[in-house]
Amino acid sequence: MMLFNRDWDRPWKFGLATILFLILAVYIKAQNAYLAFLDSSIVDVVQKEQPDWKTLMYRSITSLMEPKFLIIWTVVLAFFLWGFKFKIPALWCLATLIGGDVLAFLVKNVMQRDRPSGHLAVDDGYSFPSGHVFGTFLLMAMIWLILIPMISSAWRAWLLRIVIILWVALVMISRVYLNAHFPTDTFGSVLLAYLWLQVSEGLYLRWAPKIKHWRLLQKSEI
Repeated sequence: MMLFNRDWDRPWKFGLATILFLILAVYIKAQNAYLAFLDSSIVDVVQKEQPDWKTLMYRSITSLMEPKFLIIWTVVLAFFLWGFKFKIPALWCLATLIGGDVLAFLVKNVMQRDRPSGHLAVDDGYSFPSGHVFGTFLLMAMIWLILIPMISSAWRAWLLRIVIILWVALVMISRVYLNAHFPTDTFGSVLLAYLWLQVSEGLYLRWAPKIKHWRLLQKSEI
């Protein structure tokens, strides 16, 4: 019994996510007026009211999900998985995040989208896609795919799924609220992370049974 089931719809999921991402990327690169209007409309709603408590909350959320911390959270997750003899899933988590970060970095440098005017100095580099949202989506996906199936209680599993969805949404909103990204940066990040996840899961299904024969990984669950 493998951790992931073979999903015959995976090519369609990957294809749809890729098409949507490419359409969004082309519109952004072309500085499409309709997309700019969509961004500004969403920003107006998100930034309409900025009480101190909300600013503090979103700053805390975005700080917890900084790319450097996402690496730490993933290493911690991999450490515990390794300790419970889920060695191959632990390596998969690390490889998924590292490979994803490389992909996001390449896309950033191809797109070279400037950040919103008035962004904080700490938010340097290009804007599309959002590294915070991209990494958060991948980390939450790891928890969704690996840890939730281990929960015997159905209601607890669904509660965690709801928390994960809300957390990803909050990270997306926080990046827009703090003026670090355009809304379409966060949407694009989710699409890019999802299509990369499909690739990573497919690679796991292909290679996990093979590397299980390696001496260090022979006792690993897959």
